[in-house]
Amino acid sequence: MNAGFSNFDFLKKQLLADSLQTGKRWDDRLLAIGLGVAKQFEQFCNREFGYQTGIKEIAGGDRSFWFARRPPVTQFTGVNLRFFKSDDWVSIQNQPLQADEEKGLIHFGYTLGRSPIQFQLIYNGGYWWEQLEPDDANYPSALPADITNNAAGIDASKFLLPDDLRLAWITQCRKVWEAIDKVGNKILDVGSNTRQPSEALAGLDLVPMVEQTLKQYTRYQIT
Repeated sequence: MNAGFSNFDFLKKQLLADSLQTGKRWDDRLLAIGLGVAKQFEQFCNREFGYQTGIKEIAGGDRSFWFARRPPVTQFTGVNLRFFKSDDWVSIQNQPLQADEEKGLIHFGYTLGRSPIQFQLIYNGGYWWEQLEPDDANYPSALPADITNNAAGIDASKFLLPDDLRLAWITQCRKVWEAIDKVGNKILDVGSNTRQPSEALAGLDLVPMVEQTLKQYTRYQIT
């Protein structure tokens, strides 16, 4: 199960004492935190992180390059163009394209055109992390062949979720977990671990170290 930037078993081990990890009492709340923090990271960085195949992105053609939303890229499998939304896509895959798959950058060789021209980019990419649970069949997962034998010749380790990004995610999940009213018997107050409303809300802000880490993964591309 994807719990954000890990499987759920790993997330529980980061947030619960050993004696509580086998229980299911907190599962829904922990999963919501893991997935919510991961989505918060994506919004902050203007990108998606998890590895997928057949990703399709559509944007205006008034540009000569594009940074994919889910780098690094194993391969760009299609580049298409259309003038009106009702038109069929026409492949420009054989045009003078230049790509830096590790950065997720593709140059079209020229400005594709003015509005309403659109391009469609199809590719495989993103960071990979374990999503199977220890009691699932085929655990641990094998890296997809698309990564280990990627067309760009990038070292497969570059597609593994970076350690600093995983640490940032764990740190922020812990911060949120500490801030909430876990039992719910103080819901009329402001949280089980605080006395002032501002203290509870501060637990939902990005930890400074986390924010500094995320800045290194920000995608600077108008979408």
